[in-house]
Amino acid sequence: MVISTYQVNNVLRVYGDQLRHNRLSSRQKSGDTRSPDKINISSEAKRKAIVDKIASDIVDKITRDGPHENVEKDVFKKLEDEYGAHLAISRKTPTDLIFKVIDGNGETINALSIEDSQFLRYKLQEITKNVVDKNMM
Repeated sequence: MVISTYQVNNVLRVYGDQLRHNRLSSRQKSGDTRSPDKINISSEAKRKAIVDKIASDIVDKITRDGPHENVEKDVFKKLEDEYGAHLAISRKTPTDLIFKVIDGNGETINALSIEDSQFLRYKLQEITKNVVDKNMM
């Protein structure tokens, strides 16, 4: 028996149509619609994100206006206790902070170096995160 290429092409075309038809009908039956990717964040990660955001806001308030509210004063007091002297903050530029050591009369003794100021800003952020974390419990 001789099979022509025309007959082979017809069989392949019909077979492809049947496969396509079966796929479409199975998707409709199962309701398989593509949904967007979902990201599940653990409650601990959500809590950490909230603590980071609140701590960042408090540090910004302290560096912009100084410590005025109870939490801000508490955080700044802990920073001063850790450093061992009274401190004041001033802005060299909008991004650079300069910490100054203050004597008992409220007069500036000296301005700290940029490296020391950056370290104190890091410590201020760390202390603030710890205080916010404890207050959220």
